[in-house]
Amino acid sequence: MVFQALFGEKGSEKILGGLLSNILGQKVENISLESNQNLAGEIPEQKRGILDLRAKIGKDTNVNIEVQMVDPHNMFKRMLWYWSRIYGIQIKSGESYSKLKKTISILIANYDIEELDYFEDAHTLWQMLEKRNQEIKIFEDIEIHILEMPKIKKYKKATEKGLNEWLEFLYNPESEEAKMGKKNNEELQEAYKRLEYISQDEELRRKADRELMAILDENSRMEGSREEGIKKGREEGEKIGILKIAKKMKAKGMKIEEIIELTGLTKEEIE
Repeated sequence: MVFQALFGEKGSEKILGGLLSNILGQKVENISLESNQNLAGEIPEQKRGILDLRAKIGKDTNVNIEVQMVDPHNMFKRMLWYWSRIYGIQIKSGESYSKLKKTISILIANYDIEELDYFEDAHTLWQMLEKRNQEIKIFEDIEIHILEMPKIKKYKKATEKGLNEWLEFLYNPESEEAKMGKKNNEELQEAYKRLEYISQDEELRRKADRELMAILDENSRMEGSREEGIKKGREEGEKIGILKIAKKMKAKGMKIEEIIELTGLTKEEIE
């Protein structure tokens, strides 16, 4: 909610340009937010904690930023599906493929991604490259960036300086690290001014609070499900172990009554 208000509304182009310049590693100008929309209603089985922002850079690049507050699982497949959808809707039936423009997907995840534990850098870039000759690019229209917010605290020096300043701001704008980062960063200073203005919007604050509560509820539900799954798995594992022991007892000729007494199994289970 706040992310959309901060980066996705008209007048936010300069701020968004500062963020994108540091993510993409190039000066980003001439940003259009005309195509920005909240796409939540278009995604099946939409989960809480998802925010989307869409923009255009110049005339030939589409950018979609997705903010995920909770882990939806199957994230990589979801990102590819989402990228392909945004890429494909650029042309209508019968139109030339030459109209398709480069599409960049950016995921900002507020959680650690297990498959990326190997990387200490909070920012990873994914493209399609030939295995033996990675300097040759023929599929230049696909580019995916993943940013893991928790890593900026774990590995402070691993992420490039300019981007680290923005991630500190997104992670906790009240922290000393974030405030230090804005000293020589004009776009970040502008972001702080806009954030202060947004914080005075009572209706937006209420919406943000409701969204936060929904996210906390979702996290609590997921944690409860995880613990229940662990408990069930442990119980099933113990049961399998007891059954194996009972099978050995039976093979050695022990009486069923003795096996029942020692294992707690029923006669039917032993038989």
